[in-house]
Parts: sequence; C-alpha cells; structure tokens
Amino acid sequence: MNPQPDEDLQQRLRKLEAEIDSSSGKKTKSQQVEQSSVPNFSSVNSQLQQLSNWFNSLSGMGKVVAGSVGVLLGLAVVQAVFKFVASAISLALLAGLVYFGYKFIVSSSSRRNR
Repeated sequence: MNPQPDEDLQQRLRKLEAEIDSSSGKKTKSQQVEQSSVPNFSSVNSQLQQLSNWFNSLSGMGKVVAGSVGVLLGLAVVQAVFKFVASAISLALLAGLVYFGYKFIVSSSSRRNR
C-alpha cells in the first residue's frame, strides 16, 4: 500500500475523534491525565485571597490568636518532618549495621568451615 493514503486516513481519523470528543464533551485519557497533573493555580490563588480577606477582617486580638495558631501548626509540621527524616536515617543505619553484621558472621563462619 502507498504510505501517503495511510497517513491521510490516520490524520482524518484523528480529526474525527477530536470532533466527536469536543462535541460530546468527553476527554481522552491522556487529556484527563494532563489536566489532573497541572495544578489549578487560579483555584489556589482564589483560596489564598479568601484566606487573606478573612484574616484582614479579624480584630487585632483575633489576628494575634490566628497568627499564633498558624505558627504553632507550622512548627508542628516542621517537627513532624524532622522526626520522619530522623526515623529514616535511623532505619538506614540499622539496616547497614544488620547487613554488615550478617556479612561478618557469614564470612567468619565460612572461614571456620574451610
């Protein structure tokens, strides 16, 4: 077969699929993955704007309380991250010690058996 008509048919098929998808409102799987992987910055921006408006509407004492709660929550998150990192490092060190201990025991027992 001639490759030119095949390419033309493929292009026409893609156009028809695009028309069908756009008219029915359906999205292909790749389009859905692309859209879900791109963060929706306008949504985040509007939520930050709402939070800013809420904070500005508070009284002076309310702002102090909200700020204190925010700082405490931030410190709690930082502390949790540090604990997680420390646990991961401890686990890696323990795994290394177990590995080298096992290698030492196996190598010493294999020398005795010779």
